[in-house]
Formats: sequence, C-alpha cells, structure tokens
Amino acid sequence: MKIFNAITLAFCAAVIGICSCDKGTNLIDENNKWVYLDSANSANLKIVQVFAGNTPQVPTAPNLTTGPQIFIYANGAKLNGTSLGYGSAWPTPNVYANIPAGSTKFEILNGRIDLTVVPNIPKYIAGDTLGTMTATLDKGKYYTLYVGDTVPTVRMTLKEDVLPVPDYQMYKIRVANFSMNNNPTDTFNLFSTRQNAEIITDVTHKSVSNWVQLPLPILSDTLLLRKKGTTTVFAQVNGFAPTGQRMYTIIGRGKTGVTAKTPAAAIIINR
Repeated sequence: MKIFNAITLAFCAAVIGICSCDKGTNLIDENNKWVYLDSANSANLKIVQVFAGNTPQVPTAPNLTTGPQIFIYANGAKLNGTSLGYGSAWPTPNVYANIPAGSTKFEILNGRIDLTVVPNIPKYIAGDTLGTMTATLDKGKYYTLYVGDTVPTVRMTLKEDVLPVPDYQMYKIRVANFSMNNNPTDTFNLFSTRQNAEIITDVTHKSVSNWVQLPLPILSDTLLLRKKGTTTVFAQVNGFAPTGQRMYTIIGRGKTGVTAKTPAAAIIINR
C-alpha cells in the first residue's frame, strides 16, 4: 500500500535559461511530454501560495491580476502549468510532486502570458522576477515551499516535512503561521474547543510548529487560531473531523481588509 500520494512531474531535458527580462523558448509548454523521474533519487515538494497582498501584480490587460499570479522555476525548469494565485497549491494541497534532488535554485515570476499564440506561453518583461532562493533538497525527503512574507515583499520559505506515522486511532496536527497582517510578529496558539485547551503554542511568523499527536475526537472539533496571550481569534476551522493516522497542517494566512484575502485558516493533508 502506498503511504504517500505523489505525482511525478515532467521536466524538460534542456535547461531553460532564466533572466529577469526574457525567458526565451518554453520547451516544457511546447513539447508537453512526460519524463518520469527515478523516485529513489528525487525529492518530494509541495508549494503553497499564501501571499495576501494586491501588489506586486501584472497591471495591464489582458494579463491583469490582483496580486501576484506566479510561475515557479526550479533550476530553470518551470514547475506549475497554470499560475498560482493566493490560496492555491502545487501540485494540489494534499499531494507532493517529485523533483530532482540536490542544490535547487527556485525563482518566482509574475504569471504574464502571451495570449497571441496558441498554446499560450509565458511572456516575461524586466521586473517580473519577484524572488529567488537556493536550497538543497535531499533525495527521499518531503518539503513544503511557502510563498509569502509581508506586503509588498514576496519571499519563499522552505520547510522539511518529517512525517512519522501517527499511532492507531490517533492523528497529528501542526500550525504554519503565514499571516500578513500589519503586525507580522504575531504569535499564534491553536485552541481546541473539544478539548477546551490550547493544543499548540508559540508559533511565530513564518514558522511551522512541531507535530502534536491527538486521539480522534468522537465529535467534530472547532479549532481556533488565537494570538498568543489573548482570546482574540485570528481565524478558525469549523467541523474539523480528522481521520486516523493522517497528518494535518493548519495554515494561518490572509490580511485584514484585503478583499478575498482576509484572515483564514486553511487545511492541507501531509499524509
């Protein structure tokens, strides 16, 4: 039985040159063929876009966006087909993708598209590169790349996901704090109304807590993300009904007063 869901993503044999003003020919989009990686020598990656600002953006039609819609490259290879907007994930919220292990340069670019050709392809201009980061991904390990910081700065934060199996009739939960409110130093605690207690504490901005193992609730729970030292609720998850031996990340995201990007708590399943 496979423990993890994973998708093997296609990578072009030719490396696509990266520059701030011209990406050149996008061979992945043109050829669109599958090349299956050796999973024993690859890493596993999930990307979550939690940047809640309306700038930077592509300001002109037909590419007009509200906030960044991004393409992500790893060592010159374009990862996502459709650009990632706020609240979306690649390949999906509950799946990891295989990418080559080793030293990896990640780049995020505004999702500017040339709509005059079919199929549509990226069409970058100077200034479309929003951020870069280099990290080493070890083969066989699992990672989540969070895209978000403070408005208007777009940065990436890479976290290794260590995924020990929960015990029978138990589940595991953790918190990722990517709030973009005016005070990015807010620290979160996670309160369970079913247990009437804080089950995770002291999660600082852009950090991810350790896993906490808990028994399956008989009835669904309501989880409250609260600012440390107060009962002020940043966001909540209603009707939380975990499944045995699964692992869940509660992501605190959003910014007060930003349309469609107000504070919220999202759930992703890591295993």
